[in-house]
Amino acid sequence: MFKKLKKFNFKFKFKLPYQKDILIFDDQGSEEILKYVIEENYEYYIYDTKEINIYLNIYFLFIFFKNILDKEIEASFIKKLYIIYIKSEIELINPKLIITYNDDNAIYHYIIPFLDNIKCMALQNGLRERFIRNRIKHQINHDYLYCFGENDIVKNRLDSWTSRQIVPIGSLRAGIAKSKFSNIQKLYDICILSEYEPRDKNSLDNHHWNDYWITLTEIMSQIQKNTDFNIIVARNGHGGNKEINYLRTMFNQSTSYSSPDKEFDSYKAILQSKLTIGFCSTLLAEAISLNSRVLQLNTSNSNLYFDFDEIFIHHYENNSNLIDKIRQLLDMSYDDYHSKINDFIPYYMNIDNQNLPQDYIKNQLTKMLTETQRC
Repeated sequence: MFKKLKKFNFKFKFKLPYQKDILIFDDQGSEEILKYVIEENYEYYIYDTKEINIYLNIYFLFIFFKNILDKEIEASFIKKLYIIYIKSEIELINPKLIITYNDDNAIYHYIIPFLDNIKCMALQNGLRERFIRNRIKHQINHDYLYCFGENDIVKNRLDSWTSRQIVPIGSLRAGIAKSKFSNIQKLYDICILSEYEPRDKNSLDNHHWNDYWITLTEIMSQIQKNTDFNIIVARNGHGGNKEINYLRTMFNQSTSYSSPDKEFDSYKAILQSKLTIGFCSTLLAEAISLNSRVLQLNTSNSNLYFDFDEIFIHHYENNSNLIDKIRQLLDMSYDDYHSKINDFIPYYMNIDNQNLPQDYIKNQLTKMLTETQRC
């Protein structure tokens, strides 16, 4: 219990929070939402779930204890108090709309049923493959969900996740990248997606997918030594220097790397590459809309991690077959490749180039704010 408390920052406050038009739930993705979605004339509040404001205020305490008596929440006693505390604070901020880029956040889904007269908009921020869905033990009940593609609607229903309205519009970040790097040139044959986690292969605390990604890097390292493929690695930034040190032990000195410190640099690396290779990264799905050929190197013999159409998947057997597959994709014109995958795009990354996700969400947000009156 005390270990968990150490993760939070506590602040004591006497004044109640000010009312705002929009509450951005949690810090994750808030920068993109503020910069590319929310109009400057709207007042907003970023609600960081790792920061607890302790209000030394009689009115807040009244609202808090009233909510304890009113609301039935199926959770442990401590978690119930935490959820009710957040609900009470949000009621005082009294936003017309809540927007989150943390669409599977447990606290967000706990409080949605108890937020009367507040619309809640969630943006999908990652793949929802079976190995991820199996780890989600809380109920998912979206108000409005803007997902990647029609296939994500199916995946939500498989787990009985509910949504008042679910709309497949593609990835917000991929849409921003398409706008930001609209005239970029191809510089690399292959972009390898780093899915690095600071864990060793076969370690006891390992996420099971990590070993498969490590195997991918071992395979691509061998292939690089025996071919002239020009490679860039899109880094994820996990583990700090451990990631770049690991990658440099695997790939030769001619390899380029994206910078996690530069905005959308991994997306830029994809757009600069003819072919994107990964295991179960969200970027692999986003690459479908980023003018790159896409190949999942399936080292797991399972669709648990990347359940997409076979056109995007290579079931690894040996290096020779994989090299042949890579050369086949690189030799194909992008127009020919796009015609082969065109029917699958709405299922996996349904971005409308004439109405990019950031523009669509901005219009929907403005419409919801106009329609909603504060209680």
